[in-house]
Amino acid sequence: MASKAQEGKESVLQPDTTFSMPPLTYRGTIAHYPYWSSLYSAFSDWSLHPGLNASLSASAIFGVGKHASSGFANSAAFMYAGNLMPKLSFALGGYSSYLDYGSRQMKDAGLTAMLNYRFDEHWEASVFVQKSMMQPKMPPQMWWMNDIGDKIGASVRYNFNPNLSVHLSVWEGRQPYYFWY
Repeated sequence: MASKAQEGKESVLQPDTTFSMPPLTYRGTIAHYPYWSSLYSAFSDWSLHPGLNASLSASAIFGVGKHASSGFANSAAFMYAGNLMPKLSFALGGYSSYLDYGSRQMKDAGLTAMLNYRFDEHWEASVFVQKSMMQPKMPPQMWWMNDIGDKIGASVRYNFNPNLSVHLSVWEGRQPYYFWY
């Protein structure tokens, strides 16, 4: 009886190697690090599970001081994730974001696709693409903060345990040419 309990305990501690995906931002875009928006907005990464995933957000914004203003923002993202083979996972979906702050507006919508292969419980590699369907207007100093534009890249991750990992990604990004001041 003790050996059965021990075998059961070991299987519970083993991570699932059949489905794994790198994290996205809460808006459904490919996260790059450091991901400052999660530090300032209390939103963290969006970890996908097999099946349909949805992320919805809405916020009210206000500023005080010399250039005080107010506004609203919302976003919606939907991703469908699953397995193509036992260790090969995929995710396909889209996102939409809207920001209205003072006299300025930012709109963005696009598609995201990812493939991830998990070699074993420690190593995994992925490729990803993000295509913005709009030309969002955004000040250049905020491009890194909101993850807008097109991206294509690959990443590798080493998982020390289910709660600690090191992730390295290389990607090419194209930012929109239009911006507001």
